[in-house]
This record gives sequence, C-alpha cells and structure tokens, in this order.
Amino acid sequence: MKNALPRLKWLLRLSAFASLLAGLGAALTIIWHRLLTPQLLESALPGQARLYRWRHGYIFYKLAGPEQGPPLVLWHAPGLAASAYELRELAAFLGEHYRVYAPDLLGFGLSDRPALPYNGPLYVELLSDFLREVVGQPALLIAQGISCQHALDVARREPELCRGLVMLWPEHEAECWRERFPWLRSLLAFLARTPLLGSLTYCLLTTRLALRALSAPGQRQSDLDYSYATTHQFGAEHAVRAWLADRLRLETDSARPPANSFPCPVLLVQADSEGSKAHGWPGLQDPVAVEQLWIETRDCTVDRQVAALISARLSSWPALATQTEEVPTAASDTGEAQEAFQTIESEPAQSAPASVVAQTQHQLAAESEPALEAYCVRCRQKSPMLAVSETTLKNGRPALQGTCARCGARMYRIVRR
Repeated sequence: MKNALPRLKWLLRLSAFASLLAGLGAALTIIWHRLLTPQLLESALPGQARLYRWRHGYIFYKLAGPEQGPPLVLWHAPGLAASAYELRELAAFLGEHYRVYAPDLLGFGLSDRPALPYNGPLYVELLSDFLREVVGQPALLIAQGISCQHALDVARREPELCRGLVMLWPEHEAECWRERFPWLRSLLAFLARTPLLGSLTYCLLTTRLALRALSAPGQRQSDLDYSYATTHQFGAEHAVRAWLADRLRLETDSARPPANSFPCPVLLVQADSEGSKAHGWPGLQDPVAVEQLWIETRDCTVDRQVAALISARLSSWPALATQTEEVPTAASDTGEAQEAFQTIESEPAQSAPASVVAQTQHQLAAESEPALEAYCVRCRQKSPMLAVSETTLKNGRPALQGTCARCGARMYRIVRR
C-alpha cells in the first residue's frame, strides 16, 4: 500500500506531462498550418476563368470548348484536396466537341469557403442553381464519387436541366477507404465532429507526408503540390471536415429514383480492377436500364487514358447521339459568362417578318410531310425551321441553318457526319 501511492503520483505526473506535450504539439501543428496558409493556387484546367455569384459565395469555374457545342458540366467529388483539377484530362478531351463547364464546389478549390453547415442537400441546391442560372439549357452532366448522388437527385427532380448523366465510380471512395484504411475512416469521422480535434485532424491530414500516403499510387509531384496548395487555403477545412464526418451523402431513399423511371439516359462508369464485373450501383434500383462502361483501373483517377476511353464512349453513346443533333445557340437569361452569344441574341426579329412567318406557318400546317425542327432559344421549345441551308460551325462540324417559324430567330441543327 505504501508503494502504491508513490506509483500513483508518478503516473499522474507522467500523464499530466504527456497531456501538456500533446496539447503543445497540437497547438504548434495548428499554428504551423496557419503560417503556411494561404498557398498560391491557380487553375490548371483549359478555358476561361469565370465566377458565378451564388447565394452562399462565389463559385469559380472554367469555361472551354466551342460556343455552339452542346453544354457539358463536370461535377467533381468532394473530399480531401478535391477540386475540378481531378477532371482536367477529361475537360481537355471533351472540350473539343462540347461547351465544358468545370466548377469547383463550394468549399473546395478556388471557390469561396464559408463556414457553413455543409451537407448533401446544399450541393444538390448548388448544382440545380448552376445548371439553371449559368448553363441555362439542358446539359450533359458528368459527376464523380459522392457527387453522383447529388447529380442523380437533380436529374430526378428537375429533368429539364439534364439531358444525360454520366456517373464516374459512385462507390469508389467508400471502397478505397475499406480496402486501404479499414479502421481510419471511422476514427476520422469521430474526430472531425469535435471542434478542436477536428481542426487538429485536418492539419495533420494536409501535411505533405499524409497527402502522399493518402493519394492514389503513381501520383506526380505536380499533383501533390496542387493538393497541398488547395488544402492550405483559408476556410478549406470546413467542407473537408463535413466530408470526413460523412455529412455530404444523401439519404438512400432521396438518391434512388423509382425503378424504370429514369428521367434521362444514364451511363455508369465503374472500375474493373480484377476482371470481375459486379452488378450496378446500389443507388439505381434497375441496373438493366442503365448503360455501363467498365474500365480497368486500380485507383479510379481520371488520367489521360481513362479520359480518352470515356470521351470515345460518349461519342458512340446511342442514347446521347439522338439528342446532340439539336444545339441551342444562345445564353441563359442571366447572361452569366455567355458574352459570345450576344450577337445571336441581339439579332433583329425583322429577319423574318410577321406576315411571312404567318404565311409559312399556314403552309407548314397544310403540308402532310413533317417540317424540320430545332430548338429555339427565344421560344424555349422545338420549332419548325424556315429557309434551311447548309453551313459549317466554327468547330468544323456540318450543320443546318434556318429561322424559327414562330419568332424569326436564327436556329442551328447539327448534322451527323
């Protein structure tokens, strides 16, 4: 009993000293992270840099591709060091034929990083507003990782905004953590929910050593430098901590549409790392109604080879080919980052007088043969084309040019090669 009391005092002193050292180390780690913030960060994606003024902050995005090309939105997955930089190779390939929008999600990359309660519905709202206010017309949507849930929810609730959906490895993130770090994900989720430990956890995860260990095999030094820079921005920890706490996922029922009622064509891209093709994504009840593309890859990163395979599959996707013939030729109502279309929007309606339009409409109604139709931006619907003639777009693709039978605005329709 006499020896037990000194040992207890010694253990208490040792634990107090260890706690003091741990607290001091945590404080130094957080201070050191703050001293290294912010790092210089520039977008490496092709195209013009634009800003979308959303209600919760500015959203940075790159706009590339031909002006008359079909709109396409690249929606990257949230995560540690996440940004549109992950889809740069895909943006370069698809920018040859599509009008590509590549935004950084709120809280990531070059977008604003406010201290908000980040969750799945917030990103669903962001995607819906971006498609409506920036793109302004039905677009092909390519989502990655957790963002596939958000994109699928938007396509189900507002089908007029999405004419096609491509989902890149929806469950890759969960499978990667289960395979490489089966115990770490649960521990990080617990730590991220507490204020002090959450900040310390983020500072430790964003060191170069941790980023190198958590990154996919074969990452280049430039990729590591970009990841280090994007994680060392003011406010970058807010969205990442919500991701670590698993708050960015949607409820299973809200991300799952009724069977056999998909609002648009769906292409599911999955990894075939071991040569065995498993069944479809659990978020889709009826995988038979979904096109699937299997790519042999280990880390599910969109490198140049994977981007070429996805681009080739999109060009030969039958469900999408029937929709890409009709290309709108003007911008959205807000005019957000669409200056190139002002000449088409400002074209006077006198190019087709009202009397001529009325006469031609009467003739079209009397003819038994259906008229050639295209999408009219002013009428916001399909309309018959008048005075149809052949032309060539700036990207070299053949097209038909005419005027709308309802309002007289100029219209274009891409012709298959």
